Order: sequence, then structure tokens, then C-alpha cells
Amino acid sequence: MSPVGVSTTSPSIGVLAAPLSVEGVDGNDPDGYVPKDILLNGTRIVIPRPDDTGPNDQLMAFWVQNLIETTIFDQTYPAGIVDPFVYVALTPQQMSIDGVAQVYYKLWKRGGGNSDESPPRTLTIDHTPLTTFPEPVAIHATLWGYWNNNTKPALTTGGTFRIRSLNNIALPGDVAWMTWRGYRTLNGAGPEVAEVYGRWEKTLSAIDITNGFNHVVPFQKHISPLFDSDSGVFVCQLFRGGKIIAESEKGLVKVDQVTPGTPGPFGLNSQGETIMGIQFVDKVQRPLSIGVSSDVGILADIAIDTLADGFIAKAELDRQVLTINFTRTPDELPGDNVDIKYREKGEPDWTDYPNTIELGPIADRPNGTIPLPLNAVLFAEKATSPGPTVWELMIELYKGGGGNADFSNTLEFTVDQLAPVNTKNPPRRIKPTPAPVFVNGTPLPLRNIDTAWITANPNMNFTVNVGYFGRRIDDNLTVWLTSGTQVVEVFSNAIPAAGTFDIPSNELLVFPNGRVNIKYRWDDWLGNLGEESTVTPVLTLVLPQAPLANKAPLVPATDPNYTESLSWENFEGGVNVTAIVENLFIQHAEPGDQIYVVITDPADVTNFVETQKQLWANANLSFDLTFAALDQVFNGDDKPKDVTIHYEIERAGLTQNAVSPPATIILEFDIAGVVPPNPPDLENPDLQLPIVQGVSKIDNVVESNDRDKPGTFKVVNALTDPDIEPVHTVKCFLGSSTLPFAEFSPLAAVSQFEIPIPATEMAKLTPPSDTARYTIQKTGVDKNVNKSLPQTVEVKQIPVVLPVPTIRIRNPANRDYIECYAMVSPTSGYILGLNIRKDPLLPVGTVITAHFEAHSNATGTALIPNTKASAPYTIQGPTVPDVARVGTAAHFKAAQPKRGALAWGKYWYEAQGGLQASIPVIKPLDTINSSFVYCDLTGAPA
Repeated sequence: MSPVGVSTTSPSIGVLAAPLSVEGVDGNDPDGYVPKDILLNGTRIVIPRPDDTGPNDQLMAFWVQNLIETTIFDQTYPAGIVDPFVYVALTPQQMSIDGVAQVYYKLWKRGGGNSDESPPRTLTIDHTPLTTFPEPVAIHATLWGYWNNNTKPALTTGGTFRIRSLNNIALPGDVAWMTWRGYRTLNGAGPEVAEVYGRWEKTLSAIDITNGFNHVVPFQKHISPLFDSDSGVFVCQLFRGGKIIAESEKGLVKVDQVTPGTPGPFGLNSQGETIMGIQFVDKVQRPLSIGVSSDVGILADIAIDTLADGFIAKAELDRQVLTINFTRTPDELPGDNVDIKYREKGEPDWTDYPNTIELGPIADRPNGTIPLPLNAVLFAEKATSPGPTVWELMIELYKGGGGNADFSNTLEFTVDQLAPVNTKNPPRRIKPTPAPVFVNGTPLPLRNIDTAWITANPNMNFTVNVGYFGRRIDDNLTVWLTSGTQVVEVFSNAIPAAGTFDIPSNELLVFPNGRVNIKYRWDDWLGNLGEESTVTPVLTLVLPQAPLANKAPLVPATDPNYTESLSWENFEGGVNVTAIVENLFIQHAEPGDQIYVVITDPADVTNFVETQKQLWANANLSFDLTFAALDQVFNGDDKPKDVTIHYEIERAGLTQNAVSPPATIILEFDIAGVVPPNPPDLENPDLQLPIVQGVSKIDNVVESNDRDKPGTFKVVNALTDPDIEPVHTVKCFLGSSTLPFAEFSPLAAVSQFEIPIPATEMAKLTPPSDTARYTIQKTGVDKNVNKSLPQTVEVKQIPVVLPVPTIRIRNPANRDYIECYAMVSPTSGYILGLNIRKDPLLPVGTVITAHFEAHSNATGTALIPNTKASAPYTIQGPTVPDVARVGTAAHFKAAQPKRGALAWGKYWYEAQGGLQASIPVIKPLDTINSSFVYCDLTGAPA
């Protein structure tokens, strides 16, 4: 064992490797509470196979608890890790001590110096038994524990569980986790119905704890799939500070929603078992009754659900089912059947219902009451009734189908299917009259309404006729205002007995000037819809006139007459182009009007941008047109694009803006070569840097004997870069000169070019370094000139040989590489340490310069761009080791810009301004580990 934080293998460079998991421990639980059964039986750590595995990879796993780190797994894989997962046993003995522990692993790539370390997984170990409390109760279930189609309130509103008092268990602020699972059995066992699963959280208050609380399981998704002889289990767990402290017993409810037979939601008894309770048969012809008459009293009981005042709900009548609830009698026989008689109240004779109802086997009849679904068409409102029709209904119960009837009580209920403002004998729809009276309107005949009137009168006051047949105070009035084809609902509610109601005056703002009409309709409380009234003129709207915009905006940068195109150069340095809206060409504008400019692609009108809105100020307005906005409309075209510019005036309450005529401007945002990444900045870091060579043929290095001879200037595009076309011109520059030493335009498309540098130009390069750059543009167009960044070209002198530097290598016999292990600690700093040997040529105080660069070949003659690095160092006394630091993360990442990139590092040092130098050392370079991250823990691209 070793104390936590002290590595026995190599210096750690941080968390790199993929995370591990522990079987049976919730991956979403950051504290990793270990279930009780796992503490008793043990489990396994699961480590995923790394993406980059190879020979001699070494895997180690560690357990950390109470500041002690224990190695629980250490294995080397000669052929790499083959299986998709590595499993490490986690025994009950290892988890025997309560508290917080962590597990993690390290992977040594090829046994070399770059290690991957996974994030630690926290585990919380607690052998204390959980407190349990009674199961939640399904409070609307039957005595047999069912939710079914007779559940009240209806099961479609959700199922309610009651969690009882949690005194002496929970504290305010504790969190209750409530979990619901469904099963295809009646006992909460067997396969789980996955789509039913639900989990909810509730932070508990003191009242919740003292009194308990309810939770409603939603019907949709969570209950609806449980249909025929299914069940659900509800469990409540209590958490404090993220730790579970108590758990309820399982609350079980049976669910049965099967509805055999028609019509209506019948066929279930109160316990949930499905039945076919009744059958409608042809009317049975009865013999004369000889033993029982109605004089013996009421022996059967029936009831019906009605609205207030005994009215039948319109929804019941619309689905043509009228349900009578018959209470079962104590002396039943298997062949019991029922005849029904009905009549309009006041009539002398009863009418027989056309069917006899067979009640079926006694065992199949619902407990308590038997619903009898009757044909509601037989009980429609009668035209001959002076008002809503009042019906009376009774039943005759025949024991065993025999001749002696038990008579029921007589039901009375009211049916109203007549809309307001209708008449009877026969019933006829009538348009309501007269039109509502505009009480506070302006004088007739025009009744002009303007802005001042609307401001002074927030409401329009009306009175409507309420003296129609069958008027009830809860009848609903709906009112519309119309103009032409425009119809707007402005009121819908019950009104007082005087017939007064108000319409907000701002409803008028959606209409154009001119005549505005009114119409209305009455509906009653049961939902019977009346006739709409005749459309009647009510007022004349004289609001301010809509604004007019008569001329396109000016764009001074495109003058004269919009003919000068806009290019990237117009926006350099963060400058915007201005559009001017001239007030002289605006009519009928008012304070509060807002103006904005719109630029549109006429070939695709869905491609447009708008500027910020400005308030009309009775003066010219200036708007900024940004490069980003215009480039959005340009949309990456490969040639100049004509776009339109106009402005709009917006006014609150107007449905349409005033739109100016458009003008056409030219966007010349097409550019040669790789598009710069930071538009409109034409200094383009994505252009490939040029390569300058002398006769020594070393990229961007001019040796001392190269400077009096011709050289070459070369550009090689990346694979994804666009070609240089015959319509392009490339201009090449050396040093600080603003004049190109050469121009290049190909006869056919090329992905690279090379042109000579005259000896006279080579001689102008100054040590220790100079620069090279180029531009690319469309031939003959001095706009959108795409500029490369300057390439540094090293200019050398003849050196004196110094001792060869060395670097740290963890395992030189296996991997003689430049790796993270060679970096100065901490290795994540990504700085290469060159060990400098003491030598008479390097007395104390000598200032040397350490150099590093990377090449794509083993001979060190193919420089990888952006890998050259250098740094000064002062030689120390004889007892102090000399370690010269050089390079940054950017240099090493440029050497290996992506996974699988091959590179060789080249390092040396110089003194006396380059007159002294060591022989360069070249080694393979690999600073990407098996998790595809660099030494500084950032990811390496694929």
C-alpha cells in the first residue's frame, strides 16, 4: 500500500482514460451508494477496452479509502487488450468498512512513459439497515384493490396514492422519490411493462411529514397501457443530502380497464372483474299478473345522474345513451328480467320501452347497482312541451322472468334540446333581434370612432335584448365584430339580467378604417347552440392613416446609384456600412412608429436579414449593415450577388407594415482560396504557409551557403483546400517588402505551385530569421485579397560543435521515443527538457538557445509547419544539473495534429548567437496516449 497521491509507477499527468463503472451501482448517482445486496455478495468493476490498445499494455486498478491506496489489479497484456471489457472483482471484504471510497485505473501504453488515468468513481458504503415505513395506499381502489372503469373520480384523471404520516422518519427538506412500475400480472410480479415506468421527486414540508401527502400517477403513458388484469407497484424512498434514509413497503394496486358489451363504459363490477352484465332482447309478452300489483308498494329502486334542477347533460344525449342505475334486490333469481315504462309528465298513459332487459346470471351481475343503458333518442325534448320536456320513468322487475312484477319508484328528469331564441310547435331556429345598442358610442348617423375616443373610452358599452322565450340567466352570449371578410370574436360570457356587456375598445385596432359591423348568438348552459344574428353596422372607424414609405434607403458606400459593390475590405477593422432612411420620402408617420431595414435575396425570399428597429424621429435615420448580416444573405455564393434593400414602417395595431420600394445592391463577398475563418478579417490563418528552401533543400531554413544562390518559394494546399484556378493570381512576398518578387497564375487548376527566388532576393534575407508570405485574389479584381500569415524563415551561420543533449526516456529498450515522460515535470506543461552536459566550451554563465522542431521523415529534412521552437538558458554551476526547456503544447500538437500522425523530433542547442551548436538529435515522437489525448489532457483529433 502507498499513501494516496504518491505514484509507485510514474508521474501522473492527469485524468485521461474512459471512466469505469461498478455493476449494480446507479451510474446517475454521483455518491455511488452501494446497494445492500452488493455489500453482502460483492460485484465487479467494469473497465472499457481502450480505443488504441497494443502489445505490452499494462493495466492497474486501485482502491482508495481512508487516505490509503491499494492496488487491486495489475496485469500486462502481451497482445493488447482483446475483450471489450476488463472485469475486476470487488469483494465484500474490500467493501467491509463503512465510509466513502474511490476506485480508478491506470493504463500504460505499450509499457512506455505515457499513462492514462481514469476519473475516480466514488462509492459510498453503509451497512446500516434502512428504516422502512408502511406502503402507500391507492385511495380510490375498491375493497378488492382494483382501479377500474367505475373508479371515482374517473381513472382517466390519474390514480392517487396516499403516503401516510412520516413523523419520526423524515425532516423538512428531505426529498421523497416516488417510483411507479407496471406488470402484466395482478400481484406486481413477472416482466415489467417498461413504458409505464415513472419516477417523481417532492421536497417535503413539515405539513407533508405530519399529515402525509397524496401523489397522482398520470393516466396517459403511466396507467393507460395497463388494461386487462394488470397491476402497478408504487414505492416511496426518502433521501437526505443525497443519501437514502428510508423506504416504504410496496404499494400494490390492480388495474382492469376492459369494457365488454356496448354501449358505454360498462361491463365491470366494483372489484374489477369483467362481465357481460345485461342483454337487450325483444319485448317479452307478459301474462296477466295475478299475484302482485302496484298497490303493494315499491319493491325495486332506480336512480339517474342529472345536472342541477334535474336536467340531463347534453353530452349524455349526444352519445344517445341514457343510463339508469338499478339497485339489486336481495331475493334474486337466475332468469330475472326488466321491462321499462316511460311517459311525459302529465300524460295519463305509460309507453313500453321496445326491449326487455335480461339481467343475466346472478354471479355475473355487478355488486350494488346494475347500469341499464337506454336509447336516449326515445327521451328527446318534445315540440309539444310548453318548455323543456319533463320525463317520468319506472321499471317492472320480473323474478325469474315470471309473471309477477316488482314495481320501482318513478324517476323524473328534464330534457332541454332547444337553443335560445327558438320557438316550439314546431321547434324553429330564429335569428335574435334587434342588434345590441352601442350605449356610449358617438352620435349617429356615422358614429365615427377615432383614436381620441378609444383613449378616453377603454370599453364599448352595449345592451342586448334578453326577452326571448326560455331565457335563463346563465345563457351564454357570443359577439363578433366584422369588417369585410374579417371576423373577430370580442365577447363570450353570461351577462346580467339587464343585458349589459362591455367590449374592450382596443379590439377595434385590428380593423381597417371604415364601417364595422356586429353580430351575436345565444347558447344555453347545456350546450345548445342558437342561431347567429344578422350582421348589422354598428360604427365607423376613422383611425389615423397608415404610413407610406416612398423611396429605398440610401447606401453611400455603393454610390453612385448603388453601382459600387460591397466587398470584405468595406468592413475591415470592424467598420460597418451605413444605410440611410430619408424622412423626406415618408408620409403619415407618427411618434411610436418603428422603422427597420431589410436585405433580401430575390432568388430566395426566405433568405433575408433585418436591422434593429428605430423609432421614427421626423428626421433621417442611419442603420448599420454588418458584414455578418450581409454574409448571411450572400450565403457562400461563388460570384457577386445582387440583393435588394428596402425599409419597413411598423405601427402597433396595424396588421401590415408600410414597405418602401426596393433598390438593388451588389455583394461581392466571393473569395479565392480557402475562406478566412474570421470574416471580414482577410489575414487568413487557414491558408497553408509557404515553404522557402535554399540549395540545401531544408524547409524554411536558409543555410549560410544558401544565401548567395537561387532558392524556391513553394505552396502546397491541404487535401480539402480548393485548387488555385486560372482565374486566380497569387502574389509572393519576402521580408517586409510591400512589392511582390513574383506573381503566379496557372494555365490549369493546381493544388500546389513552386516558383524560383532569384539569388538577389535570397541575399536580402537577414539572420537570424526573416519572413515569407503570399496573397491570392481573382485576377483583375483588387477586392477580397486573401492573405496568408507570414512564414518564419530561419537564416543560419556556420556553427562550432557542442556536446549532444539528452532527454528523459522511461523505457529506452522498448521505446526510444520523445514522449510525455521527456517533458519537464509536471509533464502536462508540455515543455521538453534538454539535459546539457558540462563542458569547457560551456562555462558558467554561458547563454545558450535550445531548439526543437518536428519533421515528417526520419532524416529530419521535412519540417512540419508550426513546430519550430527555441528558448534561452544560462549554464549553471558545476553542482547544478543543466536542463534547458524548449517548446510548447502548440509545437508538439502541430507535430502530431491528429491520431496516427507520424513525426520525428529534432532537438539541439546553440551558443554565441549560433556560432556554436550541437549536432541535432532525431527521435520518433509520440505524445498522444491510448485515450487519444495530448500531455496537457486535451483531445487529439481523429
